[in-house]
Amino acid sequence: MLDISRNFHGKTSILKILEVMANYKLNKLHLHLTDDEGWRLEIPGLEELTTFGSKRCYDTGMCLAPQIGSGATTTTSGSGFLTVGDYQEILQFAKSLHIEIIPEFDMPGHSHAAIKAMEYRFQQYNASSNETVRKDASKFLLAEPGDPSKYFSVQMFRDNAINPCLNSTYNFIEHVLSALVKLHKDISPLKLFHMGGDEVARGAWINSTACQKLTAQNKDIDSLKKYFTNRLSEITAKYNISFAAWEDGLIESNTIFNKTELSKGSVYSYAWDNVWEWGAFDRAYRLANAGYKTVLAHATHLYFDMPYEPDPEERGYYWATRYTDCKKTFGYMPDTVYDNVKEDRLGRPLNKSELCKKQNSCPSLLKKSNIIGIQGHLWSETVRTEDQLFYMYFPRVLTVAERAWHKAEFEKDEKSREEKLNMEWQAFANLLGYQELRKLDEIGVNYRVPLPGAKIESGRLVASSAFPGLKVEYKTSGGWQEYSSPVSKLSGNVKLRTRSADGKRSSREIELDFPVSHGSRCVIPGIFLHLVMFVAVLFNDS
Repeated sequence: MLDISRNFHGKTSILKILEVMANYKLNKLHLHLTDDEGWRLEIPGLEELTTFGSKRCYDTGMCLAPQIGSGATTTTSGSGFLTVGDYQEILQFAKSLHIEIIPEFDMPGHSHAAIKAMEYRFQQYNASSNETVRKDASKFLLAEPGDPSKYFSVQMFRDNAINPCLNSTYNFIEHVLSALVKLHKDISPLKLFHMGGDEVARGAWINSTACQKLTAQNKDIDSLKKYFTNRLSEITAKYNISFAAWEDGLIESNTIFNKTELSKGSVYSYAWDNVWEWGAFDRAYRLANAGYKTVLAHATHLYFDMPYEPDPEERGYYWATRYTDCKKTFGYMPDTVYDNVKEDRLGRPLNKSELCKKQNSCPSLLKKSNIIGIQGHLWSETVRTEDQLFYMYFPRVLTVAERAWHKAEFEKDEKSREEKLNMEWQAFANLLGYQELRKLDEIGVNYRVPLPGAKIESGRLVASSAFPGLKVEYKTSGGWQEYSSPVSKLSGNVKLRTRSADGKRSSREIELDFPVSHGSRCVIPGIFLHLVMFVAVLFNDS
């Protein structure tokens, strides 16, 4: 999954990603095309979605407000969109590689950009001297004018929930879905539409006059979110396409919507929230057991907006887990979800026995055929450039391909799991270092080059690379020298770095200071021991 809404990433970057995907048999690209921060696909007939909704700047009469560092003008990654031609070129290239594009328009939550764009359309049409145009002004409104409902979304929006009680909402969905079907038709017919559905803020629509009227007239409506999902499923059924949602788009108050009420065909759930201590880690199995085709999208192992290391110099968020390196994703076990627990999001030890000690907290998977795959994700709040995009994606995406297509021996043997995991990881790390990373270099993908590991042992510098085959270099006061074996007779400050497979790029630098009075001293890149000790003291129950 690639999020091009929070920060826009264009056709060139997407085509490169598709090329890499094809090399590793990754066969679905889920494009997150809309969110609060921007609408990123041109929709014929609703040009305001991109002339207004794809831009962030200070003139909020002409664009969305600046967010997440986008600045005052429309020249940054905060602005931009795929034209019809761009999107169809992506579809054509994906088809040639046997990759399916799964488009997502996130709704009813996460819809600030769409709501504001349709408000802008209303203002423009309502100001027209043409009466016919004025009558059409409210046709696609997504929010009820004057709705006094007060809410606050997880991402701190007070106006990002599309109103499910307005007929104009479904006019809008019908229009954008119809346009999407036409964009796909002659290239790669649309099979699956992702509606998002996640993180609708509590309190949205609670005082909406339209919703009060609707529920008064229809006593059987017990959930407005469920009502919205039902209506959307009717529209997708009309076009003979399946629909998908994030897990919480199919759940309310921890109750899963009855799948048979939504669609006669397949409905796909993307189970993301397995932050162990939050208590929703069972949803993947519950959704599969309830009849939903389920994609494992677990944030603790498969969200690549998390940093590679617990280091403030590493880009990324840490709401789901403190870090996700390649080995962690490599060690993900899709067939036994609960076995993936090792620690909570603050790094405190946690195991399956503790996780499942409450009765029925870890339900069994009864319908295994409904688990249909795993997906890696990159949300782009902190990702503004192509280099940053590839840094966060690669080489972690290669570990997703490995787990998706190959069941490892360590997954099968719980007693010797750690030993076998380490052995299999070493083999895979060697494959990356000696072979696969060079292929990424040739394509022009600037993957993350890992920091070297280094220590001072008996007065000598000892260093290594996380991916054997990548060269480590060191320097004191002179130029960089290649490390090949332990180095003696060093003094003062020593800097180290790792080179990319083609030798053209390098990792960030780490430093060691000689001499050391006795024993050995390690530098563990990205881990600051005084911070770890502070956390250990703060959360020590004894």
